Amino acid sequence: MAAGDRRPGPRVAGNALWRLMDDPLLLALGDVIRKEVGADELLAHVVQVMAERLGADRGTIFVVDRGGDELVSVAGELPELPEIRVPVGQGVAGYVARTGKVVNIPYCVQDAHFWPEVDAQTGYKTRTMIAGPLLDEAGALIGVVQFLNKGGPGAGDAIFDDGDVAVFRGLCGQVSALLGHTTLAQSAGATAPERPVTSGFNRIVGLGPAMQSVYARIRKVAPTEATVLLRGESGTGKGLVARAIHHSSRRRGGPFVHLDCTTLPESLIENELFGHEAGAYTGARDRRRGKVELADHGTLFVDEIGDLPLALQSKLLTVLQDHKYTRLGGSETLTADLRIVAATNRNLEDLVRRGLFREDLYYRLRVVEIGIPPLRERGQRDRLKLIDHFVAAAAKRHGKIVDGIHPDALRSLLEHNFPGNVRELENCLESAVIFCEGQIRPSHLGLPRRGATLEMPAVTAAAAIDADFAREPSLKELEAGYLRHLLAKYEGNRSQCARVLGIGRNTLLRKIKDYELDG
Repeated sequence: MAAGDRRPGPRVAGNALWRLMDDPLLLALGDVIRKEVGADELLAHVVQVMAERLGADRGTIFVVDRGGDELVSVAGELPELPEIRVPVGQGVAGYVARTGKVVNIPYCVQDAHFWPEVDAQTGYKTRTMIAGPLLDEAGALIGVVQFLNKGGPGAGDAIFDDGDVAVFRGLCGQVSALLGHTTLAQSAGATAPERPVTSGFNRIVGLGPAMQSVYARIRKVAPTEATVLLRGESGTGKGLVARAIHHSSRRRGGPFVHLDCTTLPESLIENELFGHEAGAYTGARDRRRGKVELADHGTLFVDEIGDLPLALQSKLLTVLQDHKYTRLGGSETLTADLRIVAATNRNLEDLVRRGLFREDLYYRLRVVEIGIPPLRERGQRDRLKLIDHFVAAAAKRHGKIVDGIHPDALRSLLEHNFPGNVRELENCLESAVIFCEGQIRPSHLGLPRRGATLEMPAVTAAAAIDADFAREPSLKELEAGYLRHLLAKYEGNRSQCARVLGIGRNTLLRKIKDYELDG
């Protein structure tokens, strides 16, 4: 696809999602679409909600398979078979897929569109049926949804009436709009039919081989109780993957609790992890529950675990092995039924060799590893999908209308390395949406031109840094020099330096100590 042909997403403004949520039954779906759930769970909720509203005995959602010549069931009550496949030229579902029409069949055995082969496979007797399309905002087919037997097995000759048809049409429209607010229903276009709605997890954008491998590992490990270590560069989406594991696990009804080891000074992390008893220290007037206690019967996500202070690593190991802990200032041994998912962008093996990370904790954490690929390894197709998604999301969030992306701007987005990965791309596009007037142009992106060099700001310490850079310094010297520059610029304000660098204060303090800059 040429850059000039790209038209990312529809013109969007405002957020219409909550205007769809008048129906109490759809409120349940509204809660699900805000979570990183797998497609199977989301679509199962869709079928359940619609079947309850229509008083149907069974429901099924079909999507077009990759070959484009079959519909395959992806959700519904199908106790007899793992899936149902229907040729696009056959059956009611095939007719709906071809025509986009809503169909109400009061007596299936008398209808020419009814295909009895499915009943022959399942042993189920279909008396009456209502079916219709699920369409995205552009009118492209997401799937076909159908419901069988009004009133259930003992309902005799009950049929879906005109009122049911009206309700069904409304539900199809509302559910289609809700699915459009997920990342699971991204159409691949009529010339490349596939099953995008079943390919991943909500809120995680990407259908390429690198992400498909991640999805496969999530599906394997999520139903287990295994500890998971997520590894990847900053900004790759490790937090989203952690949530997907939680929402796909048996602990999905419990809490998901997030601890970022880089956001708190070392002296407070123990309190944050384990809580404290009243009187544990000056000012501790009340008992406070820590993250471990809050995650009971759920999942504790320990982000950037490579920055966890060495003194606390043994205590976390005890939680991992025995599920036991003690509040700060307390003597009672408490128990927490939780699962730990950890993430890091650091080389834990190197930290173990340097004595900065416990070897026993390292091996206990990496029961299952999932590597999250950097953006540069995910291919152009995923990057285009991410661009579409972030532009549309930012336009809705800020009430802006975006008329696509100029070809030169799109070329810059596809060629830039994005060392900050998906997070950097998202922030770049959000800023562009805010400042553009209609079309996003290169000047809205703030990306360096090809071949351009970054100039250091003119500040008091610049001369000293230039002298350091006159020769060919090592990476360590470069980082130390830049940290020295920032500390001089912001007069030793370490919190401000950490914000500029985009790292936690605890990480900055460690770097200052490593480079002996605290003198």
